[in-house]
Amino acid sequence: MEHLIDRINWRMMEFYSGEDSRQIAHTQCVHDYTRLLAAKSGVEPHRAMLLEIAAILHDIGCPAAREKYGDSRPPRQEEEGERICRDWLPEYPELSCADIDYVAEVVGRHHRFSEAKRLEFIPLFEADLIVNLFEGYYPLDRAAELKEKLVTSVAGRELFDLLFLK
Repeated sequence: MEHLIDRINWRMMEFYSGEDSRQIAHTQCVHDYTRLLAAKSGVEPHRAMLLEIAAILHDIGCPAAREKYGDSRPPRQEEEGERICRDWLPEYPELSCADIDYVAEVVGRHHRFSEAKRLEFIPLFEADLIVNLFEGYYPLDRAAELKEKLVTSVAGRELFDLLFLK
């Protein structure tokens, strides 16, 4: 039997195929960094799995937001992404209602630093920040400033240094 994360990941790739294939690459990077940061930070296995699922689905609301509003600014994509998660995830019987609620809530708040702390999804928040910095959503010369303001985990700070500040 395919692993749950692999099934959700494949579904996400099918969803973006033809819509925005670049989003697949972005999502794979965010997923991989989330997995790495969660492991290095000692996140317990079940929570780490939920963070991986949220990482795979974190931008799933972008196409719906563009269709509905004409853009995919964070509040709009988060709202649509949370809704899509609540529609999709019940199809996976391995996930409890509490798991689905957590993943959907994380997807619905994944750009908000204060929520990353409250809901304990720092690895995902930091992974998305790193990939967005690589992709030019923030100027590279702001890496040190972003690290100081928004990167709180030891693993995230170490990765930031390796990628941007050495």
